Amino acid sequence: MSLTHTEQQFLAAQRHGRLATIGLAGGPQVKPVGFTYNTELGTIDIAGHFMASSTKYRNVRANPKVAFVVDDVPFEAIDGVRFLEIRGLAETVTGPVPPDSDLSGDLIRIHPRRVLAYNIDPDRPGLLTRNIQS
Repeated sequence: MSLTHTEQQFLAAQRHGRLATIGLAGGPQVKPVGFTYNTELGTIDIAGHFMASSTKYRNVRANPKVAFVVDDVPFEAIDGVRFLEIRGLAETVTGPVPPDSDLSGDLIRIHPRRVLAYNIDPDRPGLLTRNIQS
């Protein structure tokens, strides 16, 4: 398992995240995306409309290093800020078109290698970081 139960719960409560890829010219590109956590593989799966023709998809094919961030602010104060940053390697995957969906069958699959979590575990507030062995 790549993400802890608490990290998985935090992701399940969120609808959108931000995916950072490295552009073909070497600069960063950040895009808001929808996602799911693939419990079977321990990956973050990002699907979309016409995914295979997107810049982020081409970026991942050229350079698999990515960062993915999900955050929220349940109440206004420094203690109210929470985020989960997942750094890792991504791959492009082509699968069947999901039934009853307007999404393509193409997706970006992130394999977590480093996790930075801030205030997502009420029993351990503050910043927690760890590496994930592949």
